[in-house]
This record gives sequence, C-alpha cells and structure tokens, in this order.
Amino acid sequence: MYGEGRNIRYFVGLGLLIVLLFVVIFLIISHGGDDNKVAETKRELTSYVDDSDVTITQTMISPITSAQTHNQLEISVTNSGTNADVSTGYDGNVTASRSYPMSNASFGEFLNSLERAGFTKGDTSEELKNDQGYCPTGFRYVYTIREGAKEVQRFWATGCGGTRSYKGNLNLTINLFRAQVPDYGDLVNNTSL
Repeated sequence: MYGEGRNIRYFVGLGLLIVLLFVVIFLIISHGGDDNKVAETKRELTSYVDDSDVTITQTMISPITSAQTHNQLEISVTNSGTNADVSTGYDGNVTASRSYPMSNASFGEFLNSLERAGFTKGDTSEELKNDQGYCPTGFRYVYTIREGAKEVQRFWATGCGGTRSYKGNLNLTINLFRAQVPDYGDLVNNTSL
C-alpha cells in the first residue's frame, strides 16, 4: 500500500512538471521572445474611403546635404485629391506643388493596394519613433495616416535597409504613392529626388 501511494505521487508530480514545461514553452513562443512592439493599425484602410478628414501621406526625404541641395517630397492622398509638394532646404520651403483630383473609387483602389502592401504594419517601440539621423547618405520614407489634425499612424523606413519602423513592402508602397502623381518626373526634375 505504502509503495503504491509513493508511485502515484511520483506520477502526479511528473505530470505537473510536464504541464508546467508546456506552459512556459507556450508563453515564450506566443511572445516571440523579443520586446519589439510590432503593431498593426486597428482600423482597416478601406474603411477610410468615405472619410473626408483622412489623409494618407508619404514623405520622401533626400540624403543629408547642404540646404541648397536638400529636398523633400510629400505626397498626400485623400478621397477627393492628391497633393504633391517639393520642399528645398530643411525649413520646409515649398518650391513646387501639384494637385490632382481623386474619386472615392480610385481612393478605394489605392487603399486596398496599400493594405495589401502592409501599410498599417510597423514597430511602435519608443526607440524607433524618431527617424532623424538614420541613413544620412540615402533616402528616408515616412508614412502617416491623419484623421483631421490627429496622427493615428506614423512609421518610417530608409533606402539604406536595416533599422526601420515600417514593416510593409517598401518598394511597392513607394511605387503606389509615385503612381498617384501623373507628372512625377516633371515635378522632381532638377531636384535630388
């Protein structure tokens, strides 16, 4: 009798140890083992189609150079139009600007394409909030979603690779925004863009 009780306690203890081991392994796997806060914007992009307060933006920043040769291109897309502004220097002085009409149908197609490119995926870690200083000899790309004055998403990437908070398909996203500016080549002519 005494020997059987000890065997039962042994098997129960072993069973509990195995269950605990599985719980620990599950917790490690489910948390990915790292501290990065990769997130996806809660709202689907296509839900913005009829929202006239929403602006989807790409800002392309040229390499760090003298103020005379440094440029920035901001392409802002809403359900009523696309605006493209080229700035020279570091103070945001707009030197060229274009506007193009947009319909809800074309805005919907644009948003669907961005959704599939992973536009709302990014790392929200505090240390990656600021893109300044990264890739000083290459281009930086900043992607935002604004609802009125409120910025609901801001991710960035670089042409240098490596560190970035934007986790979508960078090349596809760049091309989708560029395609919203019919005379893109003329707009950026004589700039470092």
